[in-house]
Amino acid sequence: MKLGIIAGNRLLPIILSKAIKQKNPQTELVAFCFHHETSKLIKKYADRCYWFSVGDLGRLRDTIESEGLSGCIMAGQITPLRIFDRKNWDGELLRLVSETNDMRPHTIFLSIIRYLELHGVKFLDSTIYLTQSLASCGCMNGLVYSDYVKEDINFGVNMVSRFVDLDIGQTMVIKNKSVVSLEALEGTDNTIKRGFRLAGNGCVIVKFSKTNQDLRFDVPVVGPHTLKLLKRIKASALVLESGKVLMLEKEKFLQLASQYQVPVIGVNR
Repeated sequence: MKLGIIAGNRLLPIILSKAIKQKNPQTELVAFCFHHETSKLIKKYADRCYWFSVGDLGRLRDTIESEGLSGCIMAGQITPLRIFDRKNWDGELLRLVSETNDMRPHTIFLSIIRYLELHGVKFLDSTIYLTQSLASCGCMNGLVYSDYVKEDINFGVNMVSRFVDLDIGQTMVIKNKSVVSLEALEGTDNTIKRGFRLAGNGCVIVKFSKTNQDLRFDVPVVGPHTLKLLKRIKASALVLESGKVLMLEKEKFLQLASQYQVPVIGVNR
């Protein structure tokens, strides 16, 4: 079997590549990587890497087609603010984007996947090799938290369930049953920092998926960098949608969360 991985930034493409090779060492893994986004660590697990400029859709399509893949997985983010810098976008991507209804990252990536699938590439659910890393119901690291925090959690889950369906962001910061900050293009960590600047220590962080999240390219993720930030701001809890949000290196993530005294709680919508 020959699998492709369109690799964005941060740890998810590396962890996914490692999981694929561990599950089936015979899989030929071809990575399609982006300058100034994809970590070079992916070379450790991929049998072959191709490098592109962000926006070079035509060459990406040609290269994927030439590989004759069994399937392809998109993993990792491309910095959302790149939608404002089109100087390296080729004509193919510019034409594709001109036909979309809006410029939200979800809309653009969905258009790209549909376009590539029209050229014979089948995209797979990006969580299929990482199901054990998804959030599960309940407090996953066994920490006790107060009734006061539970009230903020219940309030936040109710609010974020409506917010995520606007497809603006996936993270919400709550304190004293009040919405302190909402995620947009700035990303999860910057949303949390903004919430801390406004409300100080003790915030509850809630991260959910959209109702019809397309897991072929848009899986919500939390990792060690965010966890260290939660320690620094003395967050009261991290709340994740059960079965929909990935924790990178889950076992280590939960161990660190316990060490940092941050309850990690999985909740169904």
